[in-house]
Amino acid sequence: MKKHILFTIITLLGTFVFYNCAKTTIVSPDDFTVATTDTVFRVGDTVKFNMAGHPDQVVFYSGEVGMRYAYANRTSDTSGYTKLFFQSSLQQGVLTNGDSLRLLVSSNLKGYDKASILKATWTDITSRNTKWPATVSNNFVNSDSINLFDFKNVDSINIAFRYIGKKGTAAQQRWKIQGFTLIHILPDGTKTGLFAAPQTAAGTATSAFQYTGWVQCSMKNDTTTGYNVWNVGAANISAASALKTPNGITIASGYPLIFDPGPSVNNPDNDDWVITSKVSVKQVKPDFGVTIKGATNTSLTRFNAVPITYYKTPGTYLATFVAINQDIDKTKKVVRQVKVKVIPR
Repeated sequence: MKKHILFTIITLLGTFVFYNCAKTTIVSPDDFTVATTDTVFRVGDTVKFNMAGHPDQVVFYSGEVGMRYAYANRTSDTSGYTKLFFQSSLQQGVLTNGDSLRLLVSSNLKGYDKASILKATWTDITSRNTKWPATVSNNFVNSDSINLFDFKNVDSINIAFRYIGKKGTAAQQRWKIQGFTLIHILPDGTKTGLFAAPQTAAGTATSAFQYTGWVQCSMKNDTTTGYNVWNVGAANISAASALKTPNGITIASGYPLIFDPGPSVNNPDNDDWVITSKVSVKQVKPDFGVTIKGATNTSLTRFNAVPITYYKTPGTYLATFVAINQDIDKTKKVVRQVKVKVIPR
């Protein structure tokens, strides 16, 4: 059963802000108070917060994971673990002819050109995934949940797929990669998608192609037109500025990543990389609050008897209300906190 919260206003005081060309006085909202009608509630009860005062703004933190005021400014955490997931498909080639797809991590890559890639130190983590395709097929295989948190003590890493193709009487391997997702998971259950869209809310665990920053680099036979490179783009070239790389490969705007050496046999050796942008595996999104009164509202009365769904799980929560008065130059705030104990229905 869902928990509801009602914000009830005791004092119906309007807030008027006067601007003076010479000086603006900002008063701290010290008269703002919050109290609950009870101390213990059951799941599904209506928790009523009685508020008094007249601040310009009020931001509410429920105290649940992802909405805790204590973590409103947290951006990193070295506890928990970081997991990598993806899907791979081998759609052409022979499994035993010396071709290979490697999964690598570097903490000191300085650029995406040949010289920088060769100079960087790469850790081969291919064996951490035991679920690579075992047959040539159009089907995708889900990877293991690959732990990368042994890199938590470095500032940032790059993750790369490296395809090594050997000249031979069989066509080289054709690979597709999709669903590439990197998640930092804390012991309290907070999840942060490390290649996700910018967001204020903690807890979103997805990643997206456009935020991963894929760049390809062909280390061998990079002048060949039409084949021998990954289809994601090249350094300083993106789908927004060009449709093809200098190699003539169409730039991808979404998954799958594709390495296509073409159907010919006796092609020259290939050594081709596709690399993510830098990312910190200890990164987390700050917890967030909900603005229940904006600066343009004259009073809190519009929030009278408005239900907001929180507290779906029994526990003790520290509900926090931040009252703010501000102008373009100054901000003054007060913090009021109330314990909310929720027991089973």
